[in-house]
Amino acid sequence: MKAKKVIRIVALVLIGAVILALIVFSSLKGSSNEEKVWDARTTIGEMNAKNYYVMYTDLACPYCSVFSRSIMENEEEFKRDYIEGEHILFEVRVTDFLYEYGEHRTGMSRWGATGTYCATQKDKFWDYYHQALKSLWEDYHSKGIGTSKTAPQIEGMTKDYWVTIGEKVGMDGAELASCMDSGETAEAVEKMTAKAAKAVDGMPYFAFNNFKTGGFNDTWGWDYVKQYLDAGLKR
Repeated sequence: MKAKKVIRIVALVLIGAVILALIVFSSLKGSSNEEKVWDARTTIGEMNAKNYYVMYTDLACPYCSVFSRSIMENEEEFKRDYIEGEHILFEVRVTDFLYEYGEHRTGMSRWGATGTYCATQKDKFWDYYHQALKSLWEDYHSKGIGTSKTAPQIEGMTKDYWVTIGEKVGMDGAELASCMDSGETAEAVEKMTAKAAKAVDGMPYFAFNNFKTGGFNDTWGWDYVKQYLDAGLKR
């Protein structure tokens, strides 16, 4: 009888241990953002961060560039105070929203998205994205071109512009051009943009935890970026 009683006790302890392990596993799984992320290669921060931030953008959108360029210019503070200090996983989703859903179909939007997509496949997303922002600033935005709807617009831009951006970050130009011309690439970008369109109503669009908002102003700087970042924080 004693042996049976011991067996029952051991069995109950084991069952309790299994249930506890399942609860812990479920909790850990729930804290991960892996199932939400579209592409881990376009993220910065830890996958199990308690804050999950998404920026939807289009490289033909000057207001998007203002936001991202401000983060680039304050990268050290951004990483220290937000990515590390506030435990944020930050994901950038580059689309050709302005090509698919804008008032005017702009090749710049499509080329920027396909170039970024191809760079991502080579694990060059951040290099390409940052170089694209830098090139657009140096060649156009710093000169007041393409900075808003009322400013002089960017003209004469070709696919080669985006290929050159890739070459500046060590990519093979011919290979990049071939990828950008690929029907498979176009289909992938179209699907991603269609998926984004279900969540956004314009560019840029931010989903910072439960804080969701669209738009940014071309005259705003780092202080406004921090207001956006702070608005979604879970502290």
